[in-house]
Amino acid sequence: MDDLPQSVVIGGAEFSRVDSDDSIACWTSTIDVDGSRSWSVNIVIDPAAAPDAAVRERAATVCSGWEGYVEIAADYLLERLREPQFALEPSELVKLDAAESPFDAPEAVIWGDGSWMLRFAESSLEMADPFGIGVRFEGTTATAVEDLSDADPV
Repeated sequence: MDDLPQSVVIGGAEFSRVDSDDSIACWTSTIDVDGSRSWSVNIVIDPAAAPDAAVRERAATVCSGWEGYVEIAADYLLERLREPQFALEPSELVKLDAAESPFDAPEAVIWGDGSWMLRFAESSLEMADPFGIGVRFEGTTATAVEDLSDADPV
């Protein structure tokens, strides 16, 4: 769709359009945290359209509260992954108690309906192979674990 913007500025971050088929529209922004770390926020609109005011607001909220959302998501996973339905092995449960978090390389995906997920692209847990592990949010509240181990590559 040629009428979609190639870039949008949201909350001081510039999001650049990513090539995709005409059915969806994607923009991404890589934010430098402290000169040695960065993270990405992605906006995905299906069917293809420009991000509306609600999506822009959600993206601005995610960008401005990034460190807090990473902490919320990691804490949520540390709590929820102990539940029996996730069937972690004892050796993996030990990793949840380690001083260093088993979750790293966070990135966010915000969809056209305003829902969003914070995905840890790297984790030492088996269920995070090969696509990481996600936490779904409703607004600013973590609501579900996204097991991406059976996800299809995009």
